[in-house]
Amino acid sequence: MYFLGIESAARATKAIVVDLESASVVASATSPHSLIDGLPAGHLEQEPAEWIEALDLSVKSCLEQLGTRRNDIVAMAVGAQSKGFVVLDSENQIIRPSKIAGDQSSVKQLDQFNREFGGPPGLSELTGNALEIDGLAAQLLWLKEREPYNFQKVASIMQPHDFLNYWLTGVRRAEMGDASRTGLLDVKTGNWHEMLVDFIDPTLSDKLLPLGGDASILGSLRKEIVESWGLSREILVSAGSGREMMSALGSGSSHSGSAVIDLGYTGAVWGLSDQPHTDPRNEVSMWCDATHQWLAHFEEDRAVASLEMIQEHYGWNGQQMEAAAASAPVGSDGLLSLPIGHGTRHQGGEGMFYGITTTNFTPANMARASLEGIAVGLAYGFHRMSELGIDFQAVCVTGNGVGSQFWRQLLADVCGVQTYAIKNQEGAALGAAIHAAVAYFQQTGESLSFSEMAAYAVIADEETWCTPHDDRHAFYLDQLSKQQYLAETLIGSGFLV
Repeated sequence: MYFLGIESAARATKAIVVDLESASVVASATSPHSLIDGLPAGHLEQEPAEWIEALDLSVKSCLEQLGTRRNDIVAMAVGAQSKGFVVLDSENQIIRPSKIAGDQSSVKQLDQFNREFGGPPGLSELTGNALEIDGLAAQLLWLKEREPYNFQKVASIMQPHDFLNYWLTGVRRAEMGDASRTGLLDVKTGNWHEMLVDFIDPTLSDKLLPLGGDASILGSLRKEIVESWGLSREILVSAGSGREMMSALGSGSSHSGSAVIDLGYTGAVWGLSDQPHTDPRNEVSMWCDATHQWLAHFEEDRAVASLEMIQEHYGWNGQQMEAAAASAPVGSDGLLSLPIGHGTRHQGGEGMFYGITTTNFTPANMARASLEGIAVGLAYGFHRMSELGIDFQAVCVTGNGVGSQFWRQLLADVCGVQTYAIKNQEGAALGAAIHAAVAYFQQTGESLSFSEMAAYAVIADEETWCTPHDDRHAFYLDQLSKQQYLAETLIGSGFLV
């Protein structure tokens, strides 16, 4: 019995086919996307049709690899970009390209929301989260004000994930995880927030998709696609979710208290909770999760850019940098790093090294201080979630640092819990396949939980477990206090942005 998982990201779409009996990937393929060139500075847009084309090509490649076994696929799901929009007219035609995550064009519109509703604290009180500059709320207000001719033509508004689901099934429905990142959903009640929706436009509520609630099953694959893919029968399509939610599930985060640290471009901490713990400081976001719980999220914006800067300066690759860092003492002889963008909620930003002396200014200390700075910054998010009432027993490490024992040990020491990696690093695509499997068994009357399915499909690598050292953990807690004091002082006084 096979399950098809799709990850549609900004740069590419990946499709995998998972054999549930062996918990192994039996087919995999990737197709790239492109960004639209020639846009003004700060604008990031893509053609939604490219997502469909890439999904179609990736799946067909997997099916070719399977041959006649393609008919063993019984269900599928998509994990796609959680930011951006697809606007359709009354004839279901795409009106304009989609803005995507990282688009900075809605600065003015974000300011309007903040002025009207009391800034991030006021918005967080209304919905559970502050608004983001590249979130749907600000982008739709931008569309109304900057392109009123296009806004007037809008009959239906979808996020990228919901758009792909619509193409696959013909069902128009907003998935809760994606909806919770729009800035328009009250994550505590699971409803669109009428006041915020009306602030954009009184007609907007008729253009937003109906919310899917806790329903995991979306529908069946459209007959035209079944025929195009050469399948002998319809297959079930589950609701899926955004890439972040599917990545967390694909890393085994399926029950309250499970956590993931992702060492991707930005560095992020995800923690699953059975309660929506709103952060009054707006440092931790709270999203609805694909497992019908809540996913806490903390991001260290562009932190990894600090590593790339040091690597480029010394001509190191990642392994060489870690080797240099490992040769330096814990604490880098007093050298402390504030990663680029630390403490900010936007792209860009500045960083710094603090405590430089004539004796500690060495390549090895620079390397270790950079790694420690990012790890301590991520640990802040980890501990902030604990302060909100989300407790963790262990952390799964994913992304670029998954193969590094140095990274896992460093994160164990700064967080004070065990860390580990998983063998099947397929990210959101694996999470989507797991989601499809749960929906399929629900339909057939077998009430398998997300935790049961994830425990079977996500395989922990027993050789990667790292246990924290008590003395190092105490040291890094002190480093955390110093780092936060420096960040708050320097950013608050305008010396760092």
